[in-house]
Amino acid sequence: MVKKIKGFLMRGNIIDLATGVVIGTAFQKIISALVDKIFMPLVGVMVGGVNLKDRYFEILSVKLGWGEAFQASFDFIIVGTILYFFLRALGQNTEAKPQVDDLLIDILAEMKKLNAKK
Repeated sequence: MVKKIKGFLMRGNIIDLATGVVIGTAFQKIISALVDKIFMPLVGVMVGGVNLKDRYFEILSVKLGWGEAFQASFDFIIVGTILYFFLRALGQNTEAKPQVDDLLIDILAEMKKLNAKK
């Protein structure tokens, strides 16, 4: 049993995934610092010195923090943009390619057969 567990944990894709998570966590800290300390203060100045992170709506005594949602969305856009340029600089293909599985092709063929019988 221990051998099987060790074999499972030492497979290449598990190690790659763990490495990606660790690097992603460190990368996220860098991006968060850039967004929190550089980009968002600039956005705050552009909108009149307002700290958007603290903005909210109050409906029926419930605070809805739209500023936090805006911050998270902005973080996502920045991370995606930086990742795009980083992968592009490494020579990785950044264009999305449709991945068609053989199983999906078979399902489509069966659906066409069923529709043809009707």
